[in-house]
Amino acid sequence: MDLYQFNRRTLEQRASIVMKHGTFLAIRHRSQYIISLYHINQFFAEMWYEPRRHDFVLVRGLKDSVALEPYLSLIRLSDIVS
Repeated sequence: MDLYQFNRRTLEQRASIVMKHGTFLAIRHRSQYIISLYHINQFFAEMWYEPRRHDFVLVRGLKDSVALEPYLSLIRLSDIVS
């Protein structure tokens, strides 16, 4: 599955794919959200969790380096490379 195919899935399908196939890399907080970064095949995915709702409100695939900047100080390359 590539990034385009991933992003075309429903929120629930994307969350399930990340939970089954993703490698957890980092976590950060923004406002009322807990945001987790995962690596899946050829792209990264962010999962935005809202504790008040006890639910994921956004799951999106990322490939560009600008979107990954908030995580650069939190991840190690060895976490991604097998």
